[in-house]
Amino acid sequence: MTPTLTISPACCDADIAQAAELIDSRDDNHHPLDRAALAKARLLLLARLDGTLVGCGAIKAGDGEVAELGYLVVASGFRRLGIGARLTKARIDWARGQGIKLLWATVRAENQASRDNLLKAGWQFYGDYLSIRGTGNTIGWYVLPLQQGLDIQALMAGPIGNRTPVSPPG
Repeated sequence: MTPTLTISPACCDADIAQAAELIDSRDDNHHPLDRAALAKARLLLLARLDGTLVGCGAIKAGDGEVAELGYLVVASGFRRLGIGARLTKARIDWARGQGIKLLWATVRAENQASRDNLLKAGWQFYGDYLSIRGTGNTIGWYVLPLQQGLDIQALMAGPIGNRTPVSPPG
């Protein structure tokens, strides 16, 4: 029997707690998860394979026409199966349905799989900036316009703030 992958929104505190555990289990050098911020996400999607949580992804908290994708994690034994791509597509579809004009995401320089995932989904590289956490890490910023004719630089001015560019914006 072929395993069934389902993607659905988190619907209760237990779902959020499971997603937090998955995010905290990452095997990279990430900063600690802010569980309160995760609970406030506009959308938290869970990917389950035959009922077992194998991935999650969110559109982070906030409101308005610009939104940030984040918290994309696929359990280590389930990577390279298209789960991350499906979570990304589902979040984009949801954002379009909500009337969001522009999505943005940040990816650490060494996370090539996430960079590739965004580019395959039609995202544009916006620019590299130094992490504001003082780590010296380079963070790649990506954007996905969901409407034509947007002034992306104006819309990104708020999220970018006074970060130090490593490469000039898009």
